[in-house]
Amino acid sequence: MAKVTDHFGADSDEATTMRYLLRFRGIYGPHIPLGAVGQLELLLDETDLLAQLSPGGGVSSEEARDSVHSLHAHGMLLLADDGSLWMTVPPGTPYSAPDGKWSLVEQKVQAPAQRVGADT
Repeated sequence: MAKVTDHFGADSDEATTMRYLLRFRGIYGPHIPLGAVGQLELLLDETDLLAQLSPGGGVSSEEARDSVHSLHAHGMLLLADDGSLWMTVPPGTPYSAPDGKWSLVEQKVQAPAQRVGADT
């Protein structure tokens, strides 16, 4: 991080990107699923998902956001190919499906509507 801030400046876009990557590396480990992280961030910004999934008072927005990402990193939340978010039970856990596959428990957020540009 020091090399990035020395080269680009502490307030640069590059430094901001590096801070995000380091934060998500702490949650997801060395292999950050960037597409899924971006989709989850979009859902957190555009829905009431944080209010649904975060515990009661006394939790900051950043702590709640990190908790949601931790649930995703541990397989308790799944982003489907269509962009919807599901609560899940991972395979090999006590409540997983009898055939040892993922159990989709509940859809928490539908896929966001397509955004259409002004010129289309």
